[in-house]
Amino acid sequence: KPSINPVPEPDSFLTVEGLLEENLKAQDPPGDLTRRPLDFPADRRVRLQSLARADEGFLLAMAYSCQRGYGAGHPFVTNLRLGTVEVELEIPEIGIEVPVARIEVTEATTANPIKGGGGVAPTLTRGYGLTLGHNERKALSMAIVDRALRAKELGERIKGPAQDEEFVMYHSDNVEASGFVSHLKLPHHVDFQAELGLIRAMREISGKTAQAGDSAANALEPGPIDGGAARPGHSQGESLEGAPSEKKSAAGS
Repeated sequence: KPSINPVPEPDSFLTVEGLLEENLKAQDPPGDLTRRPLDFPADRRVRLQSLARADEGFLLAMAYSCQRGYGAGHPFVTNLRLGTVEVELEIPEIGIEVPVARIEVTEATTANPIKGGGGVAPTLTRGYGLTLGHNERKALSMAIVDRALRAKELGERIKGPAQDEEFVMYHSDNVEASGFVSHLKLPHHVDFQAELGLIRAMREISGKTAQAGDSAANALEPGPIDGGAARPGHSQGESLEGAPSEKKSAAGS
């Protein structure tokens, strides 16, 4: 909830003209990502919760991939601002909300043009980002990835990992991702021995197959004509032009 009177959004004139889609309307209470496990397909509001908690470096990489052609393309920034919001705690027993803190946040919105089609007019679609503190880079990255994750909703072809909500939401948590990489420092004796045994068995099988293939090829290879030795530089089955024995064989045949 804003701690001061809300400032009109800079892109509001585009919404009035119908050139920019409306903001996300919160009809039902959003799901709480901290209390319920992820379920796909995820609601956009749940995706935004996940992105707000995501690692900045991961979001930056995903946003960059979108701009390089693996997502929703190159957006336009329509709003980038820093402000203070009031945090309120609802007390159900007495039915009131009590302000408990004020925090600084950075908000960003982006606009991506779509050509339309199928009864939909060409328009600008939104991406939204909100993060704690003064962090414009993360807010912009979040807005770009949010827009990329709307690919199915807008009928776009999936071209990159930033458009795959399962990939983004499962891998954006910094603590989980860092722990999964760092666990490689722990012993993996059983796994390594199993892989070694598998590789040795595969090499043994491939070696026997190669030997069997060489034996079969040698058995089918023709020998020298008239039992003579092949000349240097010629294969045993190659015709040796001018040899008397071959002329006789040719005349006989």
